[in-house]
Amino acid sequence: MQKNMSNFWGIINAQCDQPGKTISFIIVSLLLAQPIFLFSIGGWVTRVGIAIYLLCLISFLLEKFFSKRKGSETSKLYWWIIFSLGTYFLATIFSQIINGYFVPNRLDSPSRLLFSSLIFYVVFRYKIDFSKILQLSIPLSIAFFFLFIELNPDQIKASKIYWGRYALPFIDPILLSTWLTCFGLICITFINDQIKFLSIIKNVIFMLCFGSTLYMAFVTESRSGWLAIPMTLLLFSFKPFNLKIKLIVLFIALVCISYFALSLPSTYDRINLAFLEFKTYFTTDFEFNTSSVGIRMDMGSIAFKAFYLKPYFGWSEALFANPEFATYLAESFPEHTVFLVKNTGFHSDLYAVMVRSGALGLFAYLATFLTPLFLFLFLMIRGANDVKNIALTGLAVMFTCIIASATVEILSYKYSATIFTYLISGLMAQALWKKEDSRN
Repeated sequence: MQKNMSNFWGIINAQCDQPGKTISFIIVSLLLAQPIFLFSIGGWVTRVGIAIYLLCLISFLLEKFFSKRKGSETSKLYWWIIFSLGTYFLATIFSQIINGYFVPNRLDSPSRLLFSSLIFYVVFRYKIDFSKILQLSIPLSIAFFFLFIELNPDQIKASKIYWGRYALPFIDPILLSTWLTCFGLICITFINDQIKFLSIIKNVIFMLCFGSTLYMAFVTESRSGWLAIPMTLLLFSFKPFNLKIKLIVLFIALVCISYFALSLPSTYDRINLAFLEFKTYFTTDFEFNTSSVGIRMDMGSIAFKAFYLKPYFGWSEALFANPEFATYLAESFPEHTVFLVKNTGFHSDLYAVMVRSGALGLFAYLATFLTPLFLFLFLMIRGANDVKNIALTGLAVMFTCIIASATVEILSYKYSATIFTYLISGLMAQALWKKEDSRN
């Protein structure tokens, strides 16, 4: 019992000095706690995130200056991942300095990416089984979400602000749908083929989590991230385990999707509406083009025009203060679209970073999203079976976030940027140390 407790039930797999043991134990506890109240306590994720960053920094300093143990050798890939996690922050601050338009609060979300390199360091250094953390914390997060709306039914409601779609007071419907979809897909990647009582119970819980989050994601009527569902299920078919169990899981998942789509007419209507809005965008005069898809396509046109005018370091926050660009907007786009892009942003991480930081921001976007995507894809193809399982979970996160980031600024909201960086830094670190261990 004492041996199990000393490594936190197998979550910490590296030897470390006593101060490192204590801090790593606290860090693991906070990593377990971070996602649990994402959907039930506003500000929880960001506050716990700050505590994790501070403890990870202390752990790094103790290891660097006081530990007698030699640090393990690290690959070029390790250092590239560290660098990629800092690119968003660097692109933002360089753009602000060069444009002479310093806005400190714009550094808040990018700094979460930068500080997540500390999570990456700690998970890699102490060989923390991050997947095991998620297998406990993600189902608990979903359970607390349903408990929250059961005890506070007035907290999730069809908001007039969001055209009658369901939202929480601290999460809008697009991000609510995105993270519910993401958490549900994460759960389905955890399903295993072990014929043991405990494994069967866990698989049932993971399947229930998938079905319930999928249902609520459809109820929000926000389409962002829905495309990640078939993409992740397709990759799940390559998960290295028993074929019969794999087919049963996929069959149940497809039955859930079909049932929800048929029992919630708004799901089909929203998908059909997206195609209709895309079609009518090209046949409607610009002043009447105020559909959801049309507005986002106009936002893309505005972003690329801004990028063309200042391609290297972008505009920082000075775009709408430019008189010539204001005239261009008034003459070329509906008033409603101009109002939205000025007051609510570009509704896309790619557009937003292109405008604010130009080519530097575009590089940061590609480094941030493509580094984990390609790492997980490579390990899904070439990794050992246990590494493939981690990679599949990582791909579920990346598919959801990349698709959703085309219609919502995931990295512009502190809580959303925090949970995104928490997931990718932890999963990349575990995949990397598992990959290196499998070689030895």
